[in-house]
Amino acid sequence: MSRRHRAGCVRGERGRELRRRLAARDGARCLYCALPFPRPEDATLDHFVPYSLWRTNRPANLVLACVPCNNAKGATLPYTLVVLLLAGSRRAGWGWTA
Repeated sequence: MSRRHRAGCVRGERGRELRRRLAARDGARCLYCALPFPRPEDATLDHFVPYSLWRTNRPANLVLACVPCNNAKGATLPYTLVVLLLAGSRRAGWGWTA
């Protein structure tokens, strides 16, 4: 399996520190399946809004995820975010129906 690294990706001690900060912010568990991490350093960093849509490595767009969940999500929007966006569009009167 090849790993890709984007400009500004966070590795090494800086990456470990970021994972610790995200664990303190969100809890030391996978955002998607709630699997607890014994050590935050064991988690992967996932772009909540895919990097292809929002090209940033800001902590506001990063969450901790286990490898299977991170791979399953890939470059898609999380289902809960899609539901919220669609609900907001209906309230705004965009005319979309389900």
